[in-house]
Amino acid sequence: MKVLIADDDRLVRALLADLLGELGHAVVAAEDGAAAVALAAREAPDVLILDFLMPRLSGLDALRELRAAGVTTPAVLLTAITDKSLRGVEGADAVEAVLEKPVTPRSLQRALSRATRAR
Repeated sequence: MKVLIADDDRLVRALLADLLGELGHAVVAAEDGAAAVALAAREAPDVLILDFLMPRLSGLDALRELRAAGVTTPAVLLTAITDKSLRGVEGADAVEAVLEKPVTPRSLQRALSRATRAR
Protein backbone atom coordinates (compact mmCIF):
# COMPACT_ATOMS: atom_id res chain seq x y z
CA MET A 1 0.00 0.00 0.00
CA LYS A 2 0.95 3.62 -0.41
CA VAL A 3 0.64 5.42 2.94
CA LEU A 4 0.58 9.18 3.41
CA ILE A 5 2.05 10.30 6.74
CA ALA A 6 1.34 13.82 8.00
CA ASP A 7 3.15 14.89 11.16
CA ASP A 8 4.93 18.12 12.03
CA ASP A 9 7.66 16.22 13.90
CA ARG A 10 10.39 15.15 11.48
CA LEU A 11 11.52 12.32 13.77
CA VAL A 12 8.00 10.88 14.00
CA ARG A 13 7.70 10.99 10.21
CA ALA A 14 11.04 9.20 9.87
CA LEU A 15 10.11 6.55 12.45
CA LEU A 16 6.77 5.87 10.78
CA ALA A 17 8.37 5.77 7.33
CA ASP A 18 10.92 3.23 8.58
CA LEU A 19 8.26 1.05 10.22
CA LEU A 20 6.00 1.19 7.19
CA GLY A 21 8.93 0.39 4.89
CA GLU A 22 9.73 -2.68 7.01
CA LEU A 23 6.10 -3.75 6.58
CA GLY A 24 6.49 -3.44 2.80
CA HIS A 25 4.55 -0.21 2.26
CA ALA A 26 5.49 2.82 0.16
CA VAL A 27 5.43 6.16 1.98
CA VAL A 28 4.82 9.79 1.11
CA ALA A 29 5.15 12.36 3.88
CA ALA A 30 3.90 15.85 4.68
CA GLU A 31 4.98 18.23 7.44
CA ASP A 32 1.51 19.66 8.17
CA GLY A 33 -2.15 19.26 7.38
CA ALA A 34 -2.20 21.70 4.46
CA ALA A 35 0.70 19.88 2.79
CA ALA A 36 -1.10 16.57 3.42
CA VAL A 37 -4.20 17.78 1.58
CA ALA A 38 -2.12 18.80 -1.45
CA LEU A 39 -0.04 15.62 -1.36
CA ALA A 40 -3.09 13.37 -1.09
CA ALA A 41 -4.53 14.95 -4.23
CA ARG A 42 -1.29 14.29 -6.16
CA GLU A 43 -0.33 10.88 -4.79
CA ALA A 44 -3.69 9.09 -4.26
CA PRO A 45 -2.52 7.11 -1.21
CA ASP A 46 -4.28 3.96 -0.03
CA VAL A 47 -4.24 5.04 3.64
CA LEU A 48 -3.75 8.34 5.48
CA ILE A 49 -1.97 8.65 8.84
CA LEU A 50 -2.69 12.14 10.15
CA ASP A 51 -1.31 13.61 13.36
CA PHE A 52 -4.05 15.09 15.51
CA LEU A 53 -2.18 18.32 16.35
CA MET A 54 -0.28 20.06 13.52
CA PRO A 55 0.25 23.64 12.38
CA ARG A 56 -1.77 25.18 9.54
CA LEU A 57 -4.35 22.37 9.59
CA SER A 58 -4.82 19.72 12.25
CA GLY A 59 -5.18 16.12 11.17
CA LEU A 60 -8.96 16.32 11.57
CA ASP A 61 -9.17 19.62 9.68
CA ALA A 62 -7.11 18.13 6.85
CA LEU A 63 -9.40 15.10 6.80
CA ARG A 64 -12.48 17.36 6.66
CA GLU A 65 -11.02 19.14 3.62
CA LEU A 66 -10.19 15.85 1.93
CA ARG A 67 -13.66 14.41 2.59
CA ALA A 68 -15.27 17.63 1.29
CA ALA A 69 -13.22 17.19 -1.90
CA GLY A 70 -14.56 13.65 -2.29
CA VAL A 71 -11.50 11.77 -1.02
CA THR A 72 -12.64 8.57 0.71
CA THR A 73 -9.21 7.17 1.59
CA PRO A 74 -9.23 5.39 4.98
CA ALA A 75 -7.69 7.53 7.72
CA VAL A 76 -5.76 6.77 10.88
CA LEU A 77 -5.52 9.53 13.48
CA LEU A 78 -2.10 9.63 15.18
CA THR A 79 -2.18 11.09 18.67
CA ALA A 80 -0.68 11.16 22.14
CA ILE A 81 -4.22 11.53 23.48
CA THR A 82 -5.99 8.31 24.44
CA ASP A 83 -8.65 6.93 22.14
CA LYS A 84 -11.29 7.41 24.88
CA SER A 85 -10.44 11.12 25.18
CA LEU A 86 -11.05 11.62 21.46
CA ARG A 87 -14.65 10.41 21.57
CA GLY A 88 -15.93 13.89 22.34
CA VAL A 89 -13.79 15.68 19.74
CA GLU A 90 -15.75 16.94 16.77
CA GLY A 91 -14.78 15.07 13.60
CA ALA A 92 -13.00 12.20 15.36
CA ASP A 93 -15.70 9.81 14.20
CA ALA A 94 -14.53 10.38 10.60
CA VAL A 95 -11.38 8.30 11.11
CA GLU A 96 -11.33 4.54 10.72
CA ALA A 97 -8.66 3.97 13.39
CA VAL A 98 -6.70 5.76 16.11
CA LEU A 99 -2.97 5.14 16.57
CA GLU A 100 -1.65 6.22 19.94
CA LYS A 101 1.92 7.40 20.49
CA PRO A 102 4.38 5.92 21.14
CA VAL A 103 3.93 3.82 18.02
CA THR A 104 5.11 0.22 17.91
CA PRO A 105 5.27 -2.01 14.84
CA ARG A 106 2.37 -4.03 16.23
CA SER A 107 0.16 -1.02 17.01
CA LEU A 108 0.88 0.41 13.55
CA GLN A 109 -0.05 -2.85 11.83
CA ARG A 110 -3.26 -3.11 13.86
CA ALA A 111 -4.28 0.47 13.01
CA LEU A 112 -3.62 -0.12 9.31
CA SER A 113 -5.66 -3.32 9.40
CA ARG A 114 -8.57 -1.60 11.15
CA ALA A 115 -8.51 1.29 8.70
CA THR A 116 -8.45 -0.85 5.58
CA ARG A 117 -11.06 -3.31 6.90
CA ALA A 118 -13.43 -0.41 7.61
CA ARG A 119 -13.66 0.33 3.89
